[in-house]
Amino acid sequence: MFTTQVHGWLYAAAGCYCIAWIWFGCRQWGAGRLALAAGFLLQSLYLVGRGWLGDVFIPNPLVEGPFFLPWCLALIALVRAVTRPKLALPWMMGLVVIFSLLAAFYAKGMIPPTPKKMTLWAVLFFASESMAHALFYSAALYAMLAFSRKGLNGAFHPLLVWGFVAYTMAQVTGAVWCFVGWGNTFSWGARHLGSAAIWTFFAASLHLQFIPGWKRSNSFMIIAGAAMLFYISYGHYFHEMHFQRVGG
Repeated sequence: MFTTQVHGWLYAAAGCYCIAWIWFGCRQWGAGRLALAAGFLLQSLYLVGRGWLGDVFIPNPLVEGPFFLPWCLALIALVRAVTRPKLALPWMMGLVVIFSLLAAFYAKGMIPPTPKKMTLWAVLFFASESMAHALFYSAALYAMLAFSRKGLNGAFHPLLVWGFVAYTMAQVTGAVWCFVGWGNTFSWGARHLGSAAIWTFFAASLHLQFIPGWKRSNSFMIIAGAAMLFYISYGHYFHEMHFQRVGG
């Protein structure tokens, strides 16, 4: 595909996100939407191009976390830009820009997939996991802003709920993939234990609403959960940068 191994598409997408960030900061909602939509389109084309890194289309590189996560965040920002553009959108775009820059400096090649990864369950796991991460980070952002802006009280909760739903889907599809590939649904490795810790933490955060005075405590919990999520997930991503890659 024409975007395969042409990383300028990713850099151009990050540039459009930066422009959208500036426009939203200046309260130019229309121009910001156009820049955001352009960046989203460019990044979508780049992701599809990653599927051809091995000369034959393989969906696994398309949903690799460091690259698919900014796309998920941009999708959330795009929906917010259309439905509720004035609800802390410049801050949301800042989140998109940060993770897009991380993707820009990440190893661009494809980790050759083993036969155990050549299944739809693996693709569904990574896709739903990245979307859940994006929703959790977005929830943490709104939880942080809620301390200083009264209009944002509770704005993080729908994002948290949908993030938990997506992450539960990731756990289910991951368990099926694990069973198909390795004959069991769970492994006592760092990857599985990290996922279990994240799921358990956010499950506990959701239940804080049943405790008196839960709103402020829950805000702290969501922010702490996002920090833990970043430490665990990007710890794995940075480790995988040293894996052998092709097509980069």
